Amino acid sequence: MYLIHSKKDKKRALEIFNDAFIDSLGIMWVLKRKTLNSKKLTIKVLFYEGIDKKGAYLTEDKNGALLFFDNNNTRTSLNNILRKIWLVIIYAGFVNAYRLIKYRELISATRPKEVLVGFLVATDQNVIGNGAAFEIKNQMFEIGKNLKKTICLETSIPRVRRLYKLSGYTEYAEIKHPYEDLTIWFFKKEF
Repeated sequence: MYLIHSKKDKKRALEIFNDAFIDSLGIMWVLKRKTLNSKKLTIKVLFYEGIDKKGAYLTEDKNGALLFFDNNNTRTSLNNILRKIWLVIIYAGFVNAYRLIKYRELISATRPKEVLVGFLVATDQNVIGNGAAFEIKNQMFEIGKNLKKTICLETSIPRVRRLYKLSGYTEYAEIKHPYEDLTIWFFKKEF
């Protein structure tokens, strides 16, 4: 697993994230206008947030992608700020932008401080016997162990909840999504 730098790697990671999250209610709830362009822009904003925080990774086989960074990292770029403004004005609306701020505050209040956060974790679903998931898990654990920091993940997808449990994460909280009929499960791995 390595940090994404090249245009080719950015394109591949976005392809993996789009395939995995384009219809995820846990992400797309914020959109008032749910068009393909708005969904792709939402994922692009999240992806470039990971790039800005030096936490966007691609697996060696290029079949897995991950946003993984220190919770206290607040770096951002002017380009991504402009993307966020465009997303709010054109697709989400100011009411949903306000809800997103409140939602993120709720997540931050539930999540422990001083942790590493796995934000988007995805593998290419078209690859059979995909080893990328094991590489992501092993590399995340290695980074967490080396930095002596807890890793935190959240999901609203029951299948992913089971995968996180099987991967060695401990579920430490469960909350109802304030704006959708979803449950958010919180996981951590301590080192």
